Amino acid sequence: MKEFKVEEITPLEVVKSKIWKIFDLLRNENISLEDSHIVLFLLSAFKDGLISSDLIGDKIGIKDRLIENLHKPLSEIFSQYAPIIHNFDPALYNLSEIGLHNLLEAIFSLNKQALLVNFPDVFDSVLYRITQSQGRYAGEFIQPVELSRFMCDLADLKKNAKVFNPFAGLASFGVYLDQGQDYFGQELNQKTWALGALRLMAYDRPGSSKYVCDDSILHWPETADGFDLIISHPPFGSNFGNQYRSIDSDFRSIEQFLFEKGVHSLKKDGKLIALIPQGFLFRGMYEQRLREFLIEEDLIDTIVSMPSGLLLNSGIPLTLLVISKKKQLPGKVKFVDAKNFIIAKSTREKVLDDFALNSFLQNDKTNEDVIQIVDNWQIKANDYNLNVPRYFQKKIDGIKLGEILEYIRGQRGNLPKTGKLTRIRDLKDDKVDFTLDVPRMEETELRRPDIHLLDESCLLLAIRWRTLKPTLFEFKGEPIFRGQDILSFKVNESRADKAYLINELHADYVQEQLESYRLGASVMPFIRRDDLMEVVIKLPSIEEQRAKVQGIYELSDKIKSLQEERNALAHGKSIKQFNEFASLKHTLGRPRQNILDWSDNLLDFLNKKKEGFEALNKAFSEFYDIDIISALREIKRDVNFITDVLEKGENGFVLSEYQKQIIALSDINSIINELSNNGFNFKIKKLLLKSEKLKERGINANKTLFKTLLDNILTNANKYAFDKKATGNEVIIELTEVDDSLSMEIRNNGKPFPKNFDREKFITKYSTADSSNGSGLGGYDIHRIASDFNNPDWILSLNEDPFFLVKFKFQFPIKLIN
Repeated sequence: MKEFKVEEITPLEVVKSKIWKIFDLLRNENISLEDSHIVLFLLSAFKDGLISSDLIGDKIGIKDRLIENLHKPLSEIFSQYAPIIHNFDPALYNLSEIGLHNLLEAIFSLNKQALLVNFPDVFDSVLYRITQSQGRYAGEFIQPVELSRFMCDLADLKKNAKVFNPFAGLASFGVYLDQGQDYFGQELNQKTWALGALRLMAYDRPGSSKYVCDDSILHWPETADGFDLIISHPPFGSNFGNQYRSIDSDFRSIEQFLFEKGVHSLKKDGKLIALIPQGFLFRGMYEQRLREFLIEEDLIDTIVSMPSGLLLNSGIPLTLLVISKKKQLPGKVKFVDAKNFIIAKSTREKVLDDFALNSFLQNDKTNEDVIQIVDNWQIKANDYNLNVPRYFQKKIDGIKLGEILEYIRGQRGNLPKTGKLTRIRDLKDDKVDFTLDVPRMEETELRRPDIHLLDESCLLLAIRWRTLKPTLFEFKGEPIFRGQDILSFKVNESRADKAYLINELHADYVQEQLESYRLGASVMPFIRRDDLMEVVIKLPSIEEQRAKVQGIYELSDKIKSLQEERNALAHGKSIKQFNEFASLKHTLGRPRQNILDWSDNLLDFLNKKKEGFEALNKAFSEFYDIDIISALREIKRDVNFITDVLEKGENGFVLSEYQKQIIALSDINSIINELSNNGFNFKIKKLLLKSEKLKERGINANKTLFKTLLDNILTNANKYAFDKKATGNEVIIELTEVDDSLSMEIRNNGKPFPKNFDREKFITKYSTADSSNGSGLGGYDIHRIASDFNNPDWILSLNEDPFFLVKFKFQFPIKLIN
């Protein structure tokens, strides 16, 4: 008989399991996620003997006794807690007496010996679990373990080294520099500092530690002998405010301040390691001048490029910059592309494999895909551009675009008042249909000073965003106009077939070159004309080019023929279904319009009749948590939404009837922001997208369908997650940007789905978590809409987060509008 080995559960696993159950108590208390760090404080106080089970002998007055005990200097350890205790008092006061009793009872039931031995592990496990629940808010003060560990390993410090950590966050670098180094950290945010201090206490790191609540800009430390290491993850995108003008009027950003002050605060063999946005590597003005200084002084040792998605609070690509006053390779810079050392845990979450990357770098392995050693003179020749992909270009046999394309500037000045201005959206992104459709272009006013008139046939290329969209303009007597984001060229047709050239410009090897040259913010990259002309294409004989194009045309014709047959069959079916629905829509037309008309009448009347209305409106607002005017506007929005659905409903809920277009990210923010709590047993917390160029970029979707997606998810939460209204009931809608995609996460802190109910059951038609309270169509339609928006593999996360047991995660590709 086969014996089965039962794996023994370790004491540490038991402790962690009990702690996760503590969060169930907090959810029942409706305590805010921001206050959940009270668990870490109480765990630490229990570990250090500041509190004991005597507190809960009497259930009455527990809160007062606890706070009184915590503020009494009864032990030597109290001196470490004294500066931070008051930061946790508000969270304690927010707990009910019975809630605090249950929380303390759960903590006192833990195996204290297992807790003592493994406390650093326990502390960070809880800390990062809370961080995951907080989303991008938490990313403002803590970074992933792997990133902190890798940066500390890059330092390669001696045990007696002197370390300064400005903008310290939760003291992650202090935690991982654990060989006895002298650590000094500064953190400005009071709550973050208190939690960071608690974390350093948890690790009980060897060596001297000084971690203070202070402003690193106003109170940068002055030291005679300097630091061996300055290490920092400064806040991204923060410009110098007026409060810092007294420091130095030449400083424009925190990164500039960090590098300039840091270099002068290092010892003769010191290092500065900073995590910064990639834009610093190629932007102009003061950042260009700073790069020139660092290269001319031979201070840049290593630049590590990392993709977006590693941080919770930002979707931008990252750079690790290592400055050294005693370089191993004088006159050279080591460029490292870390993209192959990234583990994708989900569409939104990526993790650095720091052990593999560090091992690779420590062993001095040679791999041209990972490491490039570049002479300083090469960087100077590239105008001090430090963009990492530029130095990882592969050699391609072919010719440069500059050898077959001649730039056409076009006429500037003396332009007509109106004309057909070519925008990026007018260009084609097609290997077969690539001719500019001039008749369909709109006539517009030509006000901008950067407009050029084109009155000859040419090739048009977009230099903004992530695709060239190569398009042929055939001049037939009517000129067109272009701005600076589109360039025009004459093709040397004796060497290159135009159709072949356009197909090659879509090729992967060309796209890789373009990516290596692109500059600008990740939200709106661009390529310079000089760099574009350096792109190499494979160019066989003109006969071979034309033969390849002919094969592409033949394949395209076959595909079109099959599509026409399919469309003919679908058309016959739609005519029959239309007649059945038309009468229903006609019947509902008049009542629908009546509601809209009377809503308008009421809005107009109430806006004009202010006298006597304020008291009624105040009473209405206090009772329903919404004022009368807003309620009427909601009625109008909902009726208009019903109208939109009915207008497309001849065939039932057929997604193809809803025309998709690029919806601006700013409009997506507005749709989310307009969502109302009215009728729901929960409050909707909206974390809108914070990024650049929100009106110029968007997702390919339909507004009605997008609202339907949201409505189905919110209605589902109201039916199954929340039985009744309560203060802490919450649905969070969080928008972030990762890898040219809009990430939308919708999570709630209500009841979980039933056991064994998973995503597959949720999206199955007529399958429901509660047969007495739902049709089973909501999840089915959510999946259909997400798939129609090019996200069929969206994620439904169940019971993985101790605070938010249900999470919907969507990712929609971002496209350029113009």
